Amino acid sequence: MSTRMKLANVATRMLDPSSGRQLLAPTTRQELSVSYYHSSPTTSPPIIIDAPSTAVPVDTATLSNYLRLGRMYHPLCRHAFVEKRMVGYYHYERCVAYRTCAVAAAYAGAFGPQSIERPDFSYSMAVWRLSQKVGYDLNGRSVYGPTGRYQPIAEEMMQLVDKDYWTREGLVEWLASVGL
Repeated sequence: MSTRMKLANVATRMLDPSSGRQLLAPTTRQELSVSYYHSSPTTSPPIIIDAPSTAVPVDTATLSNYLRLGRMYHPLCRHAFVEKRMVGYYHYERCVAYRTCAVAAAYAGAFGPQSIERPDFSYSMAVWRLSQKVGYDLNGRSVYGPTGRYQPIAEEMMQLVDKDYWTREGLVEWLASVGL
C-alpha cells in the first residue's frame, strides 16, 4: 500500500463520515494547504485495515519481566547490592541517586522504583519478597548458568553482572530463554 493510500486511510478515519469529505495527501511538495473534495460515485473509498483487537497475553509475573522493567529505574552498580550517592555540587542541587544490582533492579520492577529507598531494605528481604511474587525460591532453585556454573538463581544473577560483566539487558534475555 502506498504512502498516499495510507494517508488517505488515516484522513478518512479522522473526518466525520457523514460530511462526505475526505482528506487527500498533498500531490506536490510545494503544496502546503490540505485539499478537500466531495466523494463521487467514480472514486472508490480507501481501504481501511484495522489492527487486530486481541493482543497476545504476556505473563508479567516473571523474573525476566520484573528485571526488564526495573533496570530502567536506576543505573547499574557492580560489586554491591544498592549504592546510595549524593549528586550535585551546590546545596540546592543536591539529591540522592540510587544504583542497583540485578536482584535489586528486579525488586524495583516488581514493587516500584521507591521500594529500594526504604531504610529496612535488605538483600534477604528482597529475595524473599521476589520469591513470593514469582512463585519459586530464588535462593533454593538452582540453574545452570550460561558460564556453566550450577548455583541458585539469585547468586547466578549477581555473579553474571559482577564477575562476568554482563549487562542487565543480557541477563533479561538469558532469564527469558530459560523460562524464568
